[in-house]
Amino acid sequence: MKDWGYLFAAKSIGFCVSRLPRSVTLVIGGWLGTLVYYLVPQQRELACEHLRDCLTFPDERRVKAVAKQCFENLGKTVVEFMQLPRLDKHQIQQYVTFEGVEHVQQALARGKGAIILTGHFGNWELLAASISATVAPLTPIVRELRSARLNALVSSYREKGGYTTIDRDTGVRHALRCLKRNELLGIVADVDTAVSGVFVDFFGRRAYTPYSPVAIALKTGAAILPTFIVRQPDGSHHAIIEPPLALKRTSMKEKDLVVNTQKFTKIIESYIRRYPTQWIWMHRRWKTQP
Repeated sequence: MKDWGYLFAAKSIGFCVSRLPRSVTLVIGGWLGTLVYYLVPQQRELACEHLRDCLTFPDERRVKAVAKQCFENLGKTVVEFMQLPRLDKHQIQQYVTFEGVEHVQQALARGKGAIILTGHFGNWELLAASISATVAPLTPIVRELRSARLNALVSSYREKGGYTTIDRDTGVRHALRCLKRNELLGIVADVDTAVSGVFVDFFGRRAYTPYSPVAIALKTGAAILPTFIVRQPDGSHHAIIEPPLALKRTSMKEKDLVVNTQKFTKIIESYIRRYPTQWIWMHRRWKTQP
């Protein structure tokens, strides 16, 4: 019954926002995020706690303002995702501008595919859709939702948005085949989750981080391209594709995993420092400890 309730709520909200002008849905998304900020005190306090520990702010008022904007960004991300089924390729291209597309072209010219590495930053779902619409087909690795019905709904939104996904727990072979076909593989690697990982420095604290991007790149020879989508004040987005990560390759595999995971984690951190309101500070990023 709970699954059916969530499904009904998601479909109802999706039906409404998909028929409203984008400017209106962004306002609604911001309101929804603000509502969650006030209704979920535990997540709100966790976001504020992380912001205090990781960044420097002049006062508590600023901490709470940034935390609130993080929830607003998440609300806007959700309603933008719900609008994907009604957007065509050209509309998506209008909403997102790109910088660094040549790095993808150069990586694919090598014939070994490329890994688009990002975080839960900006609107990462729109990033996948816009890369597929503008640059080259992208297949992200995702974790399936616990609710089969909600997972099917989310998957249908992604497919209508122009991209399909690979299940994190069962799709390793599919991921390798994707690169073997000289395609783009998307990986989000900035959360503490139940996958193989290593401890690296993240905002001055030891953080358990997935090493799959590095492991796959070292195995296949695919380039890792750190990529981020930044929400702009006018509601549009700007995507930045960084040059390939300079991977360290030695005979010490375990050490290489740590060193290279630290490299991409520092890049993710640099973007979060520049745009602190566009990351998920409410996530328990440091829950696992050595």
